[in-house]
Amino acid sequence: PRTLIIRPSPMASASGTKGGAISTEMLPIEAIDHVALTVSDPVRSIRWYQDTFGFTEARMEGLAEGPPFILRVVGNSYLNLFPADQGSVEPSPGHNTIAMRHLAFRIAFDAIDSVQARLEAKGHDVKSFQYGPRCRSLFLGDPDGHQIELIAYAEGVFVD
Repeated sequence: PRTLIIRPSPMASASGTKGGAISTEMLPIEAIDHVALTVSDPVRSIRWYQDTFGFTEARMEGLAEGPPFILRVVGNSYLNLFPADQGSVEPSPGHNTIAMRHLAFRIAFDAIDSVQARLEAKGHDVKSFQYGPRCRSLFLGDPDGHQIELIAYAEGVFVD
């Protein structure tokens, strides 16, 4: 097994930590709440995420109508869709641009084959990837080119 060693960055003090030290004290973070994506057409994107994944629209007190346009992913996790701030939109960046690489949703390991079949039956171009014998993924693009991953882990795949 390989060991990843994280060392303080020489830039650490520029990023807000004192003297380059890395704090080991955890903040009281409960979960990832939402991911926000810029989209060219919020109505089209809402429909795509609803038709593809079954997400439902969510409303927030004090926000009559978006932006953001909010979709409930599962439980208290949300996907927020924003139109571009102004003018024409730029395409989703590739893997050589410092940006979010993809958005991953977890699915049950024993459901991955049926999920792939359902997506392909709906006409989606789905790429399958196997990280190892107990971790598989499906990748597809949304209408604006955001890469979406559906990832499935078998029991015990993560080791300490």
